[in-house]
Amino acid sequence: MSLEVAKSRIDLLEHFEYSLKLFESNYQELTSVIDFMCNERVGLELFAVVNRWKLNEVLAHLGFKLHNYVCAAKSLVDHSRVLYRRVYKENAPKFDDYEAEVKNRFDENPLSKFVEFLRTYCQHEKLPSIGTSMSFDSQSEEGFIFKVTIDSSELLKSSSIKSLPKKFIREQGESIDLKDTIQDYHLKVLGFYQWVRERQQEVHAEDIALVNNYFQTERINAINYFISSYAIHESSGTVKEQLCTVLTTDTYRELEQYKDDEVKWVKSQGNRMNVFRSIQDCI
Repeated sequence: MSLEVAKSRIDLLEHFEYSLKLFESNYQELTSVIDFMCNERVGLELFAVVNRWKLNEVLAHLGFKLHNYVCAAKSLVDHSRVLYRRVYKENAPKFDDYEAEVKNRFDENPLSKFVEFLRTYCQHEKLPSIGTSMSFDSQSEEGFIFKVTIDSSELLKSSSIKSLPKKFIREQGESIDLKDTIQDYHLKVLGFYQWVRERQQEVHAEDIALVNNYFQTERINAINYFISSYAIHESSGTVKEQLCTVLTTDTYRELEQYKDDEVKWVKSQGNRMNVFRSIQDCI
């Protein structure tokens, strides 16, 4: 196997992390609005008749966040399918249990199919009717309990709904608890991609070793060059600034904890690679 082929596959896997981060970001934004609405103080204020206009504005904002989340969920699914086709179907290595796992976790799962249907509904029909409910629980420390819900009957009227999402909706009753539904789906997705990452470490063991060895060699060469030429370029910036050609952005992120102590900053790298010890003489 060539280094270029291995690097290409690893690059595709790393790029997929963007879709996962986008999915996670939209989830956090959506749940933050739901949590805001379910806060007892906020909920009581929004339920006041004179503040109905505030409730309508928050619900509209929530609808936008819901739309973004279900679209991000679909983008993640699409990107995952493309990645699998490009990396595993058209080329080695083989990831034979991937499709069976997808089928088991998602293709025959009512919750997953409901979220998929909700994306179609939001994009091609309209935003679903979102409402809030309030109840009092004397056994709870919170007292008043607020929920954000989607009307079930409206969704069941859709001409695009299929059997599995219909089954899920009917099981929820008259309304669907949005927070519980989104949380359950999100955990399901994260659990799947945790499994994918663990399997990829096995499937791509040879790729990872080849790429890591290459970059390790490149870093050592770059560091040796940096040390040998430092006297010439000393006036062009600090050691930490000039090391931008040697260190990765992830390494700089790790070293941020030592930003006020240059000796520790360098020593933390020296613990990983002996060649860094020579840099201490430059500080």
